[in-house]
Amino acid sequence: MQPNGPPRQLVSNMNPDYEKILEAEVDQALKGLKDLPAPQSLLLRVMSVIEQRATLPWYRQAWSIWPLPLRVASLAFMLTLFGGVCFGSWQLMHTEFFLSATHKISNWLAGPTTLWNALNAVVNALGLAIKQLGTGIIVGGLLAFAMGYALCLSLGSAVFRLAVARR
Repeated sequence: MQPNGPPRQLVSNMNPDYEKILEAEVDQALKGLKDLPAPQSLLLRVMSVIEQRATLPWYRQAWSIWPLPLRVASLAFMLTLFGGVCFGSWQLMHTEFFLSATHKISNWLAGPTTLWNALNAVVNALGLAIKQLGTGIIVGGLLAFAMGYALCLSLGSAVFRLAVARR
């Protein structure tokens, strides 16, 4: 990239290597920048955080840092717990309480479900009716709607002006 002169014009549809040239220019410009030194206070803070993390007990560190026997034991415990939760939820679905609760919920949702199905049928019927109409009828209907809207807007404005006009 040329810092003082105008940028070179590279048009992507005329030059197939536009992205490669741009990448090389950006890479060259970034490599030409000087390294900025970190402030001394930042360096001290970062080093103190690193030292604090190194002195943490094993149970406060990442799981991959734990001793191998503890990792194996915790993994076995978590797998057993997950299997128990899965088995318990599977057994719960076969209890009388769960079956009666799902029956009550389905009764509560029967009305909204029926309404949804009816609205869906109406929308589908309207869609089919519109597909059967010709383009001329649809355009004519939209044009009549736009003219009616403009008529109502102009009449409303005229009535409003008459109502607030000072005599």
